[in-house]
Amino acid sequence: MKGEVIYLYAYDIAYEANLAEIEKRMSGAAERFHLGRLRDAPRDFPVYQPLAIEMEKAQLETANGPLVLTIAVKLFALGAVSVKVRVPVACEHITDLLAFRNLSFKDGTTLDGRVQDIAQRLFDDWKPLLDTPVTALEEAEVYTVFCLNAPVTGTDAGEPMERWLQSNEREVAALLSGETDASRLSGQEVEETLKYRYSYYQNDLAVVDWDTALLVDTLEGYQETLYVLEVANLQLEELKVYDAKLDQVLDKAYDDVEVVARPHAFRARQHVLNELRGIKMDLAKVADELSNITKFFGDWHLARIYMGCAARFHLSEWEDNVNQKLRALDGLYTMLQQDSTNRVMMVLEISIVALFVIDLIIIVVLGVK
Repeated sequence: MKGEVIYLYAYDIAYEANLAEIEKRMSGAAERFHLGRLRDAPRDFPVYQPLAIEMEKAQLETANGPLVLTIAVKLFALGAVSVKVRVPVACEHITDLLAFRNLSFKDGTTLDGRVQDIAQRLFDDWKPLLDTPVTALEEAEVYTVFCLNAPVTGTDAGEPMERWLQSNEREVAALLSGETDASRLSGQEVEETLKYRYSYYQNDLAVVDWDTALLVDTLEGYQETLYVLEVANLQLEELKVYDAKLDQVLDKAYDDVEVVARPHAFRARQHVLNELRGIKMDLAKVADELSNITKFFGDWHLARIYMGCAARFHLSEWEDNVNQKLRALDGLYTMLQQDSTNRVMMVLEISIVALFVIDLIIIVVLGVK
């Protein structure tokens, strides 16, 4: 069997990236990414286009022999980067691919470390053109995709991939779950691992698990599916990052609200209000961009695969957490705004009463004279 192992790394680098300016800065080394012709999409439908950069190939020595790595980078307007590493492979059995789950090299380095260096170098170069860049790159969200070229060795001509999967379900489940002994897996675990599987033609197959996936198709056939997996992995990273950011923002907001609740803290209260307003606008924009990149333009098959990724990655639960914290932040902002308004109204009422009293005193004093 021939194919490739593809490693997807997702990084959050900023609130927003200026793709047009970065494209100019790259001086022809970057271009807008274009999906191929989707199966049932309108011909002229507008497509979300991140910035794509092809890196130089690298040949490295591993325990499995010399490997050629092809590295490509996509930069998204919402301030996120996806690094895709492709490694061609050939194997006799599906479980032979287990050796590629965690790739390391004879010089003592790992694939994770090399990709981190690439992402850091690009981040340093782009930093002036990023809106609110991160202080330091965090660990990436990593997803591994095992791709086999169709037809798979051992299948009869015209045999549907669903039938092939039934014959090899235990080995496929072992590969995706990282188990070296497929016979130890229970039927329940095999069923759960292969729960999200999809096929469009007789000779293609996509099985989506938590941190790995198996794609069987022609090289051209699985490119769009790879993009779906790439976007879903990036969306998971962004939701995790903004969930953590919201935790920090809310902790600080609670402390700020407690401080500015004191009677003589008007200026501090206005500062906190302005800060919360800015945070709300930034996060609302991020949420909108995050939604935009998951529009698959009418291709129902890709939409099905994305929904499987969303279910497997628990994207809806992460999104609910983020939205719940955004509502809590909005509640704090509303409460503080209302408190500020009430205090202003109280000052105005006291001023009116004071003016009325002064007016009465003047009238009384003038009347006495």
